[in-house]
Amino acid sequence: MEAARFERAVRTESSEIFSVYGGARRLGRVDLHYGRFEVNATLLLEVELTDDELQQLIDQMDEELVQTHDPEREDFLVTVFKAEELGFYSDEFESEDEAED
Repeated sequence: MEAARFERAVRTESSEIFSVYGGARRLGRVDLHYGRFEVNATLLLEVELTDDELQQLIDQMDEELVQTHDPEREDFLVTVFKAEELGFYSDEFESEDEAED
């Protein structure tokens, strides 16, 4: 598997959300939450990865995202889910739809 590319969507004082791409295709997204001693990640995959590819992706997330934010963290905890995007919803889109009616 080629190296993944991460595009930040959201950043707060204690968390970040990234879309994860492998080449031109979206692999999924990762939500990172920075605690006092550890970093918790929720990885939502939209594609099948082998165990080796998954470990490579987690290692890359640790190296490029987590360690650059908190190199002194004690643990990096990752929960992985197989996911399918069903849609995107927003109050803003609903307001525009109501205004058109």
